[in-house]
Amino acid sequence: MSRFYLCIFLLLTTNASFAESFNDDGGWYLGGKLGATVLDIEAANQTSDQDPSTASMGVVAGYNFNDFLSVESDLSSFGKFKQGAEPEKLVAFSTYIMGRYHVSDRAALYAKVGNSIIGNDLNLSGGIGLKYQISQQLELDTGYRLIGDVPNTEDDLYEFSVGINYKFGKNKPAPIVVPPPEPVIVPTILNSNTLFKFNSAEISDSSALAKLAKKMSARHVEISVEIVAYTDTSGPEAYNLKLSKKRAEAVRDYFIKQGVNKKVINTAWKGEANPIASNKTRAGRIKNRRVEIIYIKNNVVYQ
Repeated sequence: MSRFYLCIFLLLTTNASFAESFNDDGGWYLGGKLGATVLDIEAANQTSDQDPSTASMGVVAGYNFNDFLSVESDLSSFGKFKQGAEPEKLVAFSTYIMGRYHVSDRAALYAKVGNSIIGNDLNLSGGIGLKYQISQQLELDTGYRLIGDVPNTEDDLYEFSVGINYKFGKNKPAPIVVPPPEPVIVPTILNSNTLFKFNSAEISDSSALAKLAKKMSARHVEISVEIVAYTDTSGPEAYNLKLSKKRAEAVRDYFIKQGVNKKVINTAWKGEANPIASNKTRAGRIKNRRVEIIYIKNNVVYQ
């Protein structure tokens, strides 16, 4: 019997803090159980070849402090056992401290140790079992326990039971899933002063475009290319819009000549729109004359 209580102690002291939540938020529970009981009579006291057994029933009340520690009490009737001239009915009131180890988000192994009062005697008691959460409020409780040194016989009583508990704790709210932030796409910006001849869509320096085209022309890779051209506010607005169109198409044509699939290239032209600097200064106007390129490979933005 000492080994049995040692196993219970080890399970009670096991760290279960890494397990999934079983009891939603602690709180009271109340239940009932039915079972079978065997009185393990020592050979010297035994008058027959078999240990006496009866059906048992009881009510259970407990409190969950957290997901892995509880206290529990039960009032149980074990039927009648012949301990003297006449059979006597065994009734026990038991109180336990219980520890649980969660094997899933619904199931938890448990061990409990405490005392049982039978008549005027206090008897050491312990048990092990499994609780399974049927719903938010209902849990199935299957267990096995031992009550040592039952009065009059000084023999051990074993019980296997199945019960249902109702938990009064509030439902644990579903976790709030925060979607990841939308990725900030930063395009590659090429300055038109370097890329094109003055007031023209003719490419004068293709070195930056050549590096991009080399990455884009890789075989068997899913890519997409966005080309958007802009100007500053110098000159008529309609002329600037037309110039930005020609420059976007010139960059597109260059990529196609370098082996980039034309089906994956999209072009746009915005003229004077969306300035990134002030058009009132020369330095600002130079920044606004630009071509922005977004190159996406396998859903990853490359610059």
